[in-house]
Amino acid sequence: MSWLFGRFKAPAAPVPPPSPPAPERSFHEDMTERVRALVASTRRSGGQLPVQASIQLFAMLDHLTELLDHTVVAPPTVEEQIAIEFMLKDYIPSTVNAYLASRAAPEVKDAQLVAQLQLLLDRAHAMAEAVYAHDSAQLEINGRFLREKFG
Repeated sequence: MSWLFGRFKAPAAPVPPPSPPAPERSFHEDMTERVRALVASTRRSGGQLPVQASIQLFAMLDHLTELLDHTVVAPPTVEEQIAIEFMLKDYIPSTVNAYLASRAAPEVKDAQLVAQLQLLLDRAHAMAEAVYAHDSAQLEINGRFLREKFG
């Protein structure tokens, strides 16, 4: 009780044990959630976007979903992760948001959006093709090894 009169410091409050760190989400989980958010956003914005742009967006998101599913069985390289992440977190949203914020004439901004989304769709398609080509090459190498070993 002598701490009441300033002779001693008040007893320290008990320090709670540190909380365990939040489990780190995998790249696949994080990016899959991002794809789901973009699909939902595309559906909500569908009436404001040209039909061709909506088709391009859904095709692009399908390619990226396939790539993400592939990352579960074959971990992506750092470059692949960066390409997928930037596509989902920056390029697609910023392109659509720029269109939605634009005050340009509808035919002008529609044409620009479709052209820009085509560039992104081509890139997503090229990324998927590169992964498939790599997988095919790996199968070929394995087959060659087996023929040499057992053939």
